[in-house]
Amino acid sequence: MRTARGFTLLELVVALAVFAVLATLAYGSLARLLSAREQLASRAEALGRLQLAYSLLERDCQALVARPVRDELGDPEPPLRRAPDGSLEITQGAWSNPLDQPRAQLQRVRWQVRNGVLYRDAWPVLDRVPGSQPRSQRVLDEVQRFAVGIETGRTERAVSVRLDGRPFGPIEWLFVVAGDA
Repeated sequence: MRTARGFTLLELVVALAVFAVLATLAYGSLARLLSAREQLASRAEALGRLQLAYSLLERDCQALVARPVRDELGDPEPPLRRAPDGSLEITQGAWSNPLDQPRAQLQRVRWQVRNGVLYRDAWPVLDRVPGSQPRSQRVLDEVQRFAVGIETGRTERAVSVRLDGRPFGPIEWLFVVAGDA
C-alpha cells in the first residue's frame, strides 16, 4: 500500500477555485469601500465649505453696524442693503485688527454669486473712491441660486438667504441682525 504524500490535482483545483471566488468577493467589497470613502470625503469637504459660508455670513449679519457708506460715485448706501444685482452688502464691525494697524475696525462686505461661485468681497475702506477694489474670497462653488431678503419685524430685523447648489440642494438661512442698525 502506498502512502499519500501531497495533494491530488483535483484537490488543488478545488482549493484554487475557492480562493478565486473569495478573492473576487473581497475585491468587490474593497472597491465599494474605497468608492464610499471617496464619496464621504467629498461630501465632508462640501459640508465644511457650507459651514464656512454659514459662519462667515452669520458673523457679518450679527456684526452689522449702523454706519452708512458712500459708493464709488459718492452716493450714500445704507449699512444693510440688497443690491439690484441680488447681492447682499453689509457694514460690519467684526474686522479684527490683531496688529493694531492704523485702520478702521469697520468693514464693508458684499456677498455675490459670479459664474456659479459665491464670493465674499471686502473693501479695505468704508467710503469707496473710484478704482477701489475689494479683496475677494471664494466661499462656495456650484451655486445655482442665491436669493437675499431683508425681513423687518416690530422689534428686530433679519436677513433671509436662500441658497441652492450641489451637493446639498436648496437651503434657507435666517440671520437676526443688530436692532439699531
